[in-house]
Amino acid sequence: MSTPNRSAGLNIGHYLALISRRRWFVIIPFCLAVGVGMVLTVELPRIYEATTLILVQPQRVPEKIVTPVVDVNIENRISTLSQQILSRSNLERVIDQFKLFSDPKSARMLMEDKLEGLRKRIKVEVGRPSRTRRDSDSFTISFQDRNPQTAMKVTNSLAAFFIDENIKVREGIAVGTSDFLDAELESMRKRLEQQEQYLKSFREKHMGELPEQLDSNLKILERLNQQLSQKEESLRSARVSLAALESEMAIRQGALAAMAPPPGPAAAGRDPESLDQLREKLAALRSNYTDQHPDVVRLKSRIEKMESDQAAAPPAAEAVGEGSGAAGRHASAQLNAETVRQRAMLLGAIRALEGEIGRINQETREYQRRVEVAPKLEQELLTIRRDYDNIKASYSSLLNRKLEADIGVNMEKKQKGEQFQVIDMARLPEKPVSPDLPKLFLITLAAGMGLGVGLIFLLESMDTSVRRLDKLEEEIGLPVLAMVPRIFSAKDRRRHRMLTAATTVSVVVAVILTAAFAMLVFQGVEPTLEMVRQVASV
Repeated sequence: MSTPNRSAGLNIGHYLALISRRRWFVIIPFCLAVGVGMVLTVELPRIYEATTLILVQPQRVPEKIVTPVVDVNIENRISTLSQQILSRSNLERVIDQFKLFSDPKSARMLMEDKLEGLRKRIKVEVGRPSRTRRDSDSFTISFQDRNPQTAMKVTNSLAAFFIDENIKVREGIAVGTSDFLDAELESMRKRLEQQEQYLKSFREKHMGELPEQLDSNLKILERLNQQLSQKEESLRSARVSLAALESEMAIRQGALAAMAPPPGPAAAGRDPESLDQLREKLAALRSNYTDQHPDVVRLKSRIEKMESDQAAAPPAAEAVGEGSGAAGRHASAQLNAETVRQRAMLLGAIRALEGEIGRINQETREYQRRVEVAPKLEQELLTIRRDYDNIKASYSSLLNRKLEADIGVNMEKKQKGEQFQVIDMARLPEKPVSPDLPKLFLITLAAGMGLGVGLIFLLESMDTSVRRLDKLEEEIGLPVLAMVPRIFSAKDRRRHRMLTAATTVSVVVAVILTAAFAMLVFQGVEPTLEMVRQVASV
């Protein structure tokens, strides 16, 4: 008959017997752990944390009306403010104001250690972003200290400092932006004035040659060409008339010479030209030259001499010389005088036309030059105007930004921009955040139980005795036929009762310690101690 496999499954009875046999290795470590936990609960310093919630309010003036000058990510701004608050100067002010590190244990601490410890106790956390804002719209400031009053005061002080520094930073950014834009605007204004002056000088220098004057120059040039054609036609007509008149004068002079009588003795010493002819010649010269011209002066001298000679001659000689052809010469003289006048007028008109043609040619060359240089000047003018338009556009943009910056500065000074507002001020903390007593309670119980179980496991692994039937059969390789129970004597029974009583007492003590530990943890040290005092006084 085969022996059943008693090792199959979990033998709970074996483990209960094992715990019963090794009960002191569970009870004593558990009681010691609970005792250590109670001591730690009473002796560990209580750290209180005060927290204040600050809301980031958007600017009160709509952004469509006033564009904000300070447009910095709230997380970056809070990080910058945190660095300012955690600076050495500000932390030293907090230490002096609230008398931190004034206990005897901290008297020998270096200032650097105090500042580092204080920085670790200050915590700034940014809240979650809202649905309507990409940036976070709130943040919290926390401070930890053993004294709850100090924790509350320091937290509120840090919150006030945050708000003041935010106002200063925003106003400083706005003012700095305005000053920067003011300097840039002044520099751009000077450049714009220089470009305007350069454009003005260029237009004045090339007045009449500018591209916008090209049409008028072409029209003037066309008109000059027309005038030139008319003048040249008039000049040709005048020259033809002059040639015909001179031909007619030559024919008349020949006819007059054929009709004149031979010169007598009185006329032998006279000038071959008559006084009337000299006067006609003088009139012709005066139509072309001034009275100071040498030919005019010489001819006038001859005429005056002939007049004086004729006044001194006897009347009979004059009567003889003039008797035969007086009537013919008189008519010829009148005709010659008219012809000379017409010739002088034609000569004057020819000279005037030649002068006009010269002037028109000169003006034509000038306007042709203006038309030719217009494309080159147009390219230069386009470059100058493009630079001017760019500078003017930059100036206008800077001017608009400067006006917006000035409005932003006024808005920041009147605190109408984005502001920090304290929603929940730091209150007096009632419950310490360190140590975490519930966690300490659980850790202590687990450590006590774990230590006992570990000792039992260690002792069992070192024990070579056989206490189970299945293990005995495995060891000897033979089936066990029967078991002889242990026979207890009177002494064994007394010892067993004493051990049972001691076990009961130790279990009760462990339960009492655990209950006291739980009261210290969940009801507080002071209420528990007060209850113990009341029970002891009774």
